[in-house]
Amino acid sequence: MAVNRLLYLGLLVLSAVFYFASGLWISWLLLVLLLALPILSLLCSLPAMLSCRLDGNMAETVEQGENAALRLRLRAWKLLPLPEVQIRLNLRTRDRAKDRRYLSRLTRDEGVLALNTETCGFLAPEFRRGRVYDALGLFCLPLRLPKLAPMAILPPERQPVPIPRLEQFLQQQLKPKPGGGSAEQHEHRIYRPGDPVKDIHWKLSLKTGELIVREPLVPVQRRVILALRTPRGAEDRTLYLGNFRYLCRWLVENGVPHHAVWMEGSQLRELEIRGEEDWMKALRSACLAPEDSADLPWPLPVQADWVCPIGREGGPEQ
Repeated sequence: MAVNRLLYLGLLVLSAVFYFASGLWISWLLLVLLLALPILSLLCSLPAMLSCRLDGNMAETVEQGENAALRLRLRAWKLLPLPEVQIRLNLRTRDRAKDRRYLSRLTRDEGVLALNTETCGFLAPEFRRGRVYDALGLFCLPLRLPKLAPMAILPPERQPVPIPRLEQFLQQQLKPKPGGGSAEQHEHRIYRPGDPVKDIHWKLSLKTGELIVREPLVPVQRRVILALRTPRGAEDRTLYLGNFRYLCRWLVENGVPHHAVWMEGSQLRELEIRGEEDWMKALRSACLAPEDSADLPWPLPVQADWVCPIGREGGPEQ
């Protein structure tokens, strides 16, 4: 609004010159009106300026390449006209400098600002400064700005090449149930001293001539970990996060519980994956991780039966 102030100052100077040069009574009246005009404008605009608020919303998660938008709307008392506003908005991503934009002339109707989702990672809108002006654009007050959570941009699934040996988890391994009891699966074996009498299979024992017991079996719980190493650059991030998404979906669809680990800054994060909601949460957190996150320590400081590294400089499977 510097232009408005320069125009007003120029009019004020011309009015003063006209007053001192002519001495007419109307020149004095014109000078007084120009001097009082900013105060009148401020008094008339102050209720609308004080009640003005900015609302904003956008999706928390989108697919890479999907249409996305930041929706903005000004709120003020309905009986008052909307004042002029000026907003400085930074759109921060992982790979490029902040996209600075100045927004003005917003209305009560919802305004739509298209967002670029061609690169997976995140997009964080940061409202740095907001000002609301009076009718003449001479005075301003700070505008209350919303705080929005960053939007995660998820990559499409990509099958790893070569694909890890996942078929080994489709063959369920069983072990005797500690303490005995009932179970859905069991096996027969010869009686050993100390076996409970209630576990003896009498019919089979009579047929074989030896004491046979029914031993309950339970599945062996194997600890499987998908280790997502910190990807650098847009192409690597799209590839490795896409691999991570593919492997999570495959394991979930085939009923294989597993854990995902990744780094957020210098902190190691771990999440148990049992369904789509879990791996989508892990994928979103990985997309939102800062670019300067440390790489995973290798080998991992966790106990596991099988570790699948995903990302640069991956170590051997365990």
